[in-house]
Amino acid sequence: MKSRSKNTRRRGRVGVSVVVAGVLALGLAACSGGGGGTSGLDGSTLKMYTWIGGKADKQQWSDYIAGGKHADPKMAVSFSGPPIGDYYTKLPTVMTGSSAPCLVTFQNGRVNQYVQGLEPLDDLAKKNKLDLSAYSSAMLEQLSVGGKLYSIPFNAGPTVILYNKKMFKDAGVADPTNNWTTDDFIAAAKATTKNGKYGFAIPQASNPISTLMAADGHPWADKNGAKLDDPNFHDALQLLVDLSNKYKVAKPLEAAAGGTFPDIDAFSTGQAAMEMQGLWDLQHEQQTLGKDNVGIAVIPSKSGASKGFIGGSGFGITKTCGDKQKAFQAIEAMTSKSALEFVTKSQASVPARLDALDAWSTNVGSPEFAAVIKQMTGDATPSPVPSNQAQLDTLLTQYEVNAFSGKSTVAEVLQQVKAGLGQ
Repeated sequence: MKSRSKNTRRRGRVGVSVVVAGVLALGLAACSGGGGGTSGLDGSTLKMYTWIGGKADKQQWSDYIAGGKHADPKMAVSFSGPPIGDYYTKLPTVMTGSSAPCLVTFQNGRVNQYVQGLEPLDDLAKKNKLDLSAYSSAMLEQLSVGGKLYSIPFNAGPTVILYNKKMFKDAGVADPTNNWTTDDFIAAAKATTKNGKYGFAIPQASNPISTLMAADGHPWADKNGAKLDDPNFHDALQLLVDLSNKYKVAKPLEAAAGGTFPDIDAFSTGQAAMEMQGLWDLQHEQQTLGKDNVGIAVIPSKSGASKGFIGGSGFGITKTCGDKQKAFQAIEAMTSKSALEFVTKSQASVPARLDALDAWSTNVGSPEFAAVIKQMTGDATPSPVPSNQAQLDTLLTQYEVNAFSGKSTVAEVLQQVKAGLGQ
């Protein structure tokens, strides 16, 4: 799941007592003197190391633990950790240190760099008769490396189109269907571009490219990294540039502004009729623009049969955990159907289990959303997460503005990114 400054508004706290350790530099996430069969536990309580950036993150982990206790009253988990910006940097040291926790969390499928400190979960899933088919297959694939599963997903981050229903209505544009095409999307963007406002807010870096590619079933990365030579990668970035330069339905990303328009508030402030965003942002946009004024749609595709691009966030078990069976049972409880349905009462994030989606759609107040989310999560295009994604995104953000300004072609931009990655 994304940890984002906008995502700070949460509904009431679940009434369950949860031990919350402070935000520690190295996440002291194992029991004192933990050796032998007690490593990673404090008595009977499992220690979990995760990202904690403030009240919203504390709330979300409290809710997942509360959901787990709702499914299994005997479950006991405490948590500690640094803000998201430090989490992945510190994680390798924490997992292999003498005070390693039993449980760790991963965001958007980012497990491939950390498998040396993780326990493969396939045998534990088989032993505990966990039905993995209940989870999105794309998320399970993202959380696997070399054919082995290292993390069980708890929430999905499908990228969708959020749109302003009033701006659509005022422009005489019908709400998008679940089989709208790229041409339909461009037509809607043209119609809603008027009075100094744009039809679409262009996002930065790899996410919009990977999302557009996935919509037509093209993985944006493989085991070797981002597929920068794939014509579909080129075409996705070219479409984003064309939305600005050819169709005039979006403001270009600009070097002088660091590519900050459209920024995270462009859609919220009514400066753009549509944005491409993860579902973690839905609750905030509903609060800002009105619950009945924010619609969601599948990502447009050339074929009209859009597939989703999602990032599975999940729980993993460290190799040093003193009671891996107990840790797995906690994960099973926190990702059970009843637990995730329980979590949807206080969290807007989409549950990883397909059988919990109806509860989510009911709790966000719009059952019609369920069809979009089921399509985006049930028929998704999985892609591995490149180990150098942070560097890739930095380079894309740096060079893609030149395509919008006309200084470089899209092909030249991709060559500059490749050079920066040493490819």
